[in-house]
Amino acid sequence: MKTSMLTKSIWGFIFIFACSMAMNAVSPKNYMYDTKEENGKVVSKTVFTNEDGLLNKQMKYDFTYNEDGKVAVKKACKWNKSTDSWEPFFLISYKYNKETGDIHTTYGMWDKKKKDYSLNVQEMISPASNYESIFS
Repeated sequence: MKTSMLTKSIWGFIFIFACSMAMNAVSPKNYMYDTKEENGKVVSKTVFTNEDGLLNKQMKYDFTYNEDGKVAVKKACKWNKSTDSWEPFFLISYKYNKETGDIHTTYGMWDKKKKDYSLNVQEMISPASNYESIFS
């Protein structure tokens, strides 16, 4: 009888613990943004989480534009709390083919050893009609 009650208590505890973990996992974060613009173009965006009234840095995105005013590079950095600094995370470069109208996208993650964006390099070609949906 005591063993049965103990077993039920343990299973009940495990169930409650699992439910609380699931609720925490799906609870939405409260994000805030600091966007900097120059000449009507977004040049940087910093993402913060708002936790109990305190802003915690998460990600920072820097944008550069080509001579036609289209996004040429999007660079992301993530905040490192232990070093209190921004660390490179990934870089996406965009090249526009004026003849076909295609957008050639190259994505690479930061390689700490090589100090470049050569990890997990991927490429994609999209039609120019997707420009607004990509950068909105």
